[in-house]
Formats: sequence, structure tokens, C-alpha cells
Amino acid sequence: MDINKYYNQLLEFLDECKRVWLVLRKPSKEEYIAVAKVTALGISLLGIIGYVIHVPITYIKGIVKP
Repeated sequence: MDINKYYNQLLEFLDECKRVWLVLRKPSKEEYIAVAKVTALGISLLGIIGYVIHVPITYIKGIVKP
């Protein structure tokens, strides 16, 4: 039956969740700061790329369609 299949899948999922839960730990201050720096750098880089793409397109639109 399908119920047994879904029940077994649920048990497997819960077993995997338990395994992940057992290896979790709180990050140290240094790890947290490193992750924050990398995240800020990535967001800044995406913003700069977006700005560099947006400015020429806006300028070209002004020239083509005054």
C-alpha cells in the first residue's frame, strides 16, 4: 500500500533530521564574523554589478528614446 511507503519515507526523513540535529553546534564568534563578512561582500558585489549594468542601460534608453 501507499501508506506504508509514505510511512517509511517519513521515518527515513525523521532519522536524517535526528542525525543532523546531533551534529549541530553553535558557531564561535570568529566563525560568525567570517560568515557575516563573506555575506556582506557578496551582497555588495551583487549591488555593484547591478549598478554597473543599470547605469549604461538607463543612459542608452535616454539616447534612443528622448
